[in-house]
Amino acid sequence: YHKDCLKRKVKFPSGVMVWGSMSAFGVGKLHFVNGTVNAEKYQNILETNLLPSLQSLSSDGNFTFQQDGASCHTAKTTKRWFEENDISVLDWPSSSPDLNVIETVWHKMKQHLRNDPQTNIPDLRIKLQNMGCF
Repeated sequence: YHKDCLKRKVKFPSGVMVWGSMSAFGVGKLHFVNGTVNAEKYQNILETNLLPSLQSLSSDGNFTFQQDGASCHTAKTTKRWFEENDISVLDWPSSSPDLNVIETVWHKMKQHLRNDPQTNIPDLRIKLQNMGCF
């Protein structure tokens, strides 16, 4: 075989969990999530990332939030958080990622990363931040 014909492949690629928001007016902050997400952690993500982005994501303050049916999204305390922050949440059918617009963004980001895989988490985070999607 010829070394120039080989394609570099990372056998067990590093991964990160990210949270992001978007609307017809633009994108919010990309947030890197450490560990698993429970209702309290999710509400903290919303508090520190969604709330500061609301002005840029809505022209008139009228905003409907879309999320999937993950348990941290549907917890009573999370529902109360949305009520307390006067954010309406779109009713969403379970197991329907094909209807969720942001899934297309995640797919495109993953495709881009497959073409240029990163071998460590810090490089992966930098690559994600520089993609321009968020």
